[in-house]
This record gives sequence, structure tokens and C-alpha cells, in this order.
Amino acid sequence: MSEILTRREANKARTREAVAGALRTLLEQRPVHEITVDQLSEAAGISRRTFFNYYAGIPAVLSEVFAEYAADLLTHIDRDQLAHGPVQAMRGIVRPAVLPREFLGWLAVLNCHDNQDEEAFELVERAVWADMGRWLQDVLRDLMPPDTDPLYIATLAPSVMHSFAAAEAEWVQGLARLGNVTDTDILTFCEHLDRALAYLQAGWQHTTS
Repeated sequence: MSEILTRREANKARTREAVAGALRTLLEQRPVHEITVDQLSEAAGISRRTFFNYYAGIPAVLSEVFAEYAADLLTHIDRDQLAHGPVQAMRGIVRPAVLPREFLGWLAVLNCHDNQDEEAFELVERAVWADMGRWLQDVLRDLMPPDTDPLYIATLAPSVMHSFAAAEAEWVQGLARLGNVTDTDILTFCEHLDRALAYLQAGWQHTTS
């Protein structure tokens, strides 16, 4: 029985990898809001029905990809510091040596199309970052001390993800379109994200960087 379950889980993992890989390829060709589920399913070699067995839509694919990178990033966090100052603890892992280059590659390819419909694009972006906020809430419930106020976590998690979204928006303005993510690009993103988290940590009391 365990062998059957292991094989089934391996098949699920392969399907998810195929979908993520197909989406990444399609994103290099067209804006995310122009990609349909039918196109993505065909590119991944699965049926439309199979796609919806795994995902609610294309934003959910992006959320899952981003969550994998975020989970890897959080393995570097100081658990003791997290209990006393979670935003400071998160700022501590915003370093070029820790931030996955592949994650920034996804952000770059998402934003590489000059003629995309900004309103449609923002709808996808908001859905992804909202999903990520809910994901971080679940993670923080396990990482934070058990007596942490649930409302604290419920407000902290989306605020952190909004900081990521704000850093992304600032970062892509100076990004070379369709170019590879360089070491300088990574450093710049880290600087933007650290500044956004610093504003969050200070309760937005400062207005200049």
C-alpha cells in the first residue's frame, strides 16, 4: 500500500512540475492574463480536467511556485528572533545569498511584457499575493509561539506579502526587459524589500528611505 501511495505522490509531483514548467515557458511568450487554462494544460501534457483537479486557476499555479521558494527562504529564519520581532527576523533573511535567484526569475518574466493589459495583470497579481498572505498565515501559526494572538498573525502575514508586492513593483521598473536576473538585480530587490519591511516594522512612521 505504501508503495502505491509513494508512486501516486511521485506522479502528482511530476504533474505539478510539468504545469509549472509549461507556465514558465508560456510566460516568456505572452502576458500571464493572456494564457488560458486550455493552453497551459496542453503545454503541460495534461487534460483540462486534470488541471482543475490540482489548481483553481492559473494564479494558483503561481502561488504554489512562489510558496515553494518562500518556504525555502523561511528555513533560514532565526526562530528565537521570530518570536520577539518577526519583521526584523524576516529582514534578516533578505540577503542575496539566501533569496532564490529562480524566484526573481519568475517575477522578471511575469513583468517582461511591455504591452500587457495592466488592469488584467494586476488582477492576477493581487490574487497571487493574497494567496501568499493566506499561506504565510498558516506557516506563522506553526512558527510563532502558541500564545500569539491570531489577529496579530492575520494582520502580519498579508502585510509582509504586500511588502513583497511593493518591492516587486519598484524593482521591475529598473529591470532589463527579458534579460537574465543579475547579481545586481538581486541586490536591488533585496534593498527594496528590506526598505519596505523597515517601513512595516516602524509602523510606517518614516516617509523617506
